[in-house]
Amino acid sequence: MNATASAGKKVAVIGAGLAGVSAAIRLLQHGHQVCVFEAAPQAGGRARGVAHDTTLLDNGQHLCIGAYRATLTLLQDAHIHPAQVFKRLPLQLHMHHGAQRMSLVTPTWLPAPLHLLWGLLTAHGLDWRSKWRAIRWMQQLKQQTFTLPTDLTVATLLAQGKQTPMAISTLWEPLCLAALNTPISLASAQVFLNVLRDSFQHRRQDSDFLIVSADLSTALIQPLLQHMQALGGEVRLRSAVTALQAAESGGMMSGCLVYTATSTEIFDDVIVAVGSHQLKTIAEKAASALHIPAFDYQPITTVYLQYSAETRLPYPVMGLYHGLAQWVFDRGQCCGQPGLLAVVISAHPPLSADKHSLVAQCITEINQVLAAYHGALNATPLWTQIITEKRATFSCTPDLARPGTRTSNPHIFLAGDYIAGPYPATIEGAVTSGYSAAQAVINQLKTTLAKP
Repeated sequence: MNATASAGKKVAVIGAGLAGVSAAIRLLQHGHQVCVFEAAPQAGGRARGVAHDTTLLDNGQHLCIGAYRATLTLLQDAHIHPAQVFKRLPLQLHMHHGAQRMSLVTPTWLPAPLHLLWGLLTAHGLDWRSKWRAIRWMQQLKQQTFTLPTDLTVATLLAQGKQTPMAISTLWEPLCLAALNTPISLASAQVFLNVLRDSFQHRRQDSDFLIVSADLSTALIQPLLQHMQALGGEVRLRSAVTALQAAESGGMMSGCLVYTATSTEIFDDVIVAVGSHQLKTIAEKAASALHIPAFDYQPITTVYLQYSAETRLPYPVMGLYHGLAQWVFDRGQCCGQPGLLAVVISAHPPLSADKHSLVAQCITEINQVLAAYHGALNATPLWTQIITEKRATFSCTPDLARPGTRTSNPHIFLAGDYIAGPYPATIEGAVTSGYSAAQAVINQLKTTLAKP
């Protein structure tokens, strides 16, 4: 099917996660016809809601930051006010190990990066040696424009920056795990610096925590789908694409055949917006064109603990270190789900298969923290739910080869948080890749129409 200037292209988007949805919305805004294929019964990919009886959870507890410009642009494009989706909290780190505590609070009245320097200077539980070295290091990084001549691990970078064990365990390591979901002994220092630069060097609000104000499906995915359909986009759930094949006309590639279990359709272009590990299954006949990458992956486990409605943590988000859990979110304060706690365990080795032991360990670690606040959780929650995403993110290691959005087939494009870019596997990375793939389709049509 040949594109025309009036009708635009007919584009298939495979995958209704945030990469696919953002690509579809951008294409629809430019007058193209879009059909989104999704194998699952619901959209959202890894950013989806999960039902537990009458409570809606998330497939994993997600945290965005104010520097996520593409994500905020997507909301603007879909006419969704950010306050409908996110609860915005100025950067506060409250890190705990038993009774030990480090609290770093950034003021809203200072611009970046002075707000971080003030937060470091006034941090409770961080000794002066750690503060001074952290401040000096941040100034050195600024002089280097947060750019390294050669990528290395975050652990090596921190050692070169003479960061103290206390600063590493209470500040840099938690931030690295939260952003890259990769242990500092393996994580890319350059990608970590990209996150630090964009969070702390431009606008004060870039370092804000953006916490989804309800489950992801309700707060984010459903409004985006509604906007996409209002623009004329089609979404086919439970419609797995089984193969792609180049379509030819007059001995030249003219499009792409999309196969499902029940149909075969031809599209001008296809954006493949699924996890990199799913590419081979979908595009086996086009595998040579896709240059399928092989990644190592890191898991994330979220342990949900439902207590009585009056249960409340001292802060909406609390960090833990030197234990199993790294973060605890009070979803009563964050998402209007009173008494529900979400315990996040990132980039972890294999966990105990005994659900009760895992839950008990999380409760013990939280209670060790709450003892310093003269509080405690009941030993037995009303109910629990454990969700493990084994391939939550790719392992973000130094100099990792990540593919671009274009492939050797001019009608097939890639989108997903694994696509080459400055960020690790995040919501922002997924949205950015979706926009990039859509723009590549748009630009290709412009080039074609411009030819005499």
